[in-house]
Amino acid sequence: MSTNITQFCQSLLDAIPLPMFVVDPALIVRHANQPALHLSHAEILTPGTTLSYLMPDINLLRLVRECIRSNESQHGLYDRGSSDNSWRVTVSPLVVPTSSTSDAETNTQDDSKEPDNMTASVLPSPPPSPLYALVIEDLSGRRRPEQMQSDFLANISHELRTPLSSIRLLAETLEDAVETDPDNAQQFIEKIEIEAQYLSELVSELLDLTRIETGQLPMTIMPVEAEKLVHEVRARMLPQAQRHRVRLATEIHQGAHMVAADSKLISRVLVNLAHNAIKFTPTGGTILIGTAAQEDQRMQRFFVHDTGIGISPEDLPRVFERFYKTNRARSKNDFIGPGGGGTGLGLAIALQVVEAHGGRIMAESVVGKGSTFSFTLPLAQTN
Repeated sequence: MSTNITQFCQSLLDAIPLPMFVVDPALIVRHANQPALHLSHAEILTPGTTLSYLMPDINLLRLVRECIRSNESQHGLYDRGSSDNSWRVTVSPLVVPTSSTSDAETNTQDDSKEPDNMTASVLPSPPPSPLYALVIEDLSGRRRPEQMQSDFLANISHELRTPLSSIRLLAETLEDAVETDPDNAQQFIEKIEIEAQYLSELVSELLDLTRIETGQLPMTIMPVEAEKLVHEVRARMLPQAQRHRVRLATEIHQGAHMVAADSKLISRVLVNLAHNAIKFTPTGGTILIGTAAQEDQRMQRFFVHDTGIGISPEDLPRVFERFYKTNRARSKNDFIGPGGGGTGLGLAIALQVVEAHGGRIMAESVVGKGSTFSFTLPLAQTN
């Protein structure tokens, strides 16, 4: 190809937003656009670089070789380790433009000017090496909403199945025991009430989470004193802490700052964090509910720190996912819900509430030493 054609092809490749490689039959990469270089973690394309070096994927290379063998387009869909990370790959033969046609026309025009007794001898140009275009489309972004919906349905089905099965079995047993064993019948009734309360909380939290995510939950943002929020939540959670024999204290740093918040929703976040801290803190442990001004003087930090069992490194990044629960066996057994684990929606709701206020929530933990959950809220504007 001429220099102009090569430059044109390279410009065309660079204009394509998807990663695209052009290879020859030896799988040497002749061209690669910027998305392709980024995907293969290469800064530049070195002459002679092979596709197997840039993209060492067996299935992808097999697809390219099949295209070269058959000279027909090939398509493939690959899950790269998980359903959240998948590629759609297309490999097609390229029709390489040449200058032979224009040369022949030029020669023909030149021949017409030659005397009749002279003949032109034109040597045929060698055929260009075939090339093949490899295009990779990342489907992760497209498939994630579908995967999230699928995970949500699977999780909600699981969460509903356990209490509903328990209620059904308890009700069947109750029918037999109500006359023959009144004492056990009363226990069955209490267990049914516990499971029904869990279901009620689950439905309520699901509705709240949906309203927050869709912006339909009404929020009344007003100046609220940070110190007041902390003290109110401590007073509310103190009976529960005393019942489980853990110390509940406050830690206030410049707590007179006013934050822009819906006091009911933020109190609910702090209550949820304190409730979790009590659940995972052994008897004799300490829990601190506190607040402190951020250094930038634009945000106020709230935190709940415990001396509990901590969260494992593999669980920590997922604690704010809906329905995600750490090992239930580690929690105390006298909390509402199957296994004392709660609905698994509290932290997901906390995340949505804090972010709706313009803040950020985070978790830190060391196994065996405790956890700290903290979030920030913007300071209220003062006139």
